[in-house]
Amino acid sequence: MKSQINKKDVQNIGEHYGLDIEEELASMLSHELAKSIDAEIMKNLFGSDKKKDKINRILEKIKKFEND
Repeated sequence: MKSQINKKDVQNIGEHYGLDIEEELASMLSHELAKSIDAEIMKNLFGSDKKKDKINRILEKIKKFEND
């Protein structure tokens, strides 16, 4: 499935819901990027596989908490 959307459509959607769509998307992207960078830093800080497994479990719990 493929669709196309133009800037006018985005503006109309934003006006309908009272949102600045570009700002919302930029905010979401920024948040996801920060989480990804944080996760990578944590993985690099803790070198052993045992520590990495523990960090991964913690990160999964955090992701689950954020999604609830």
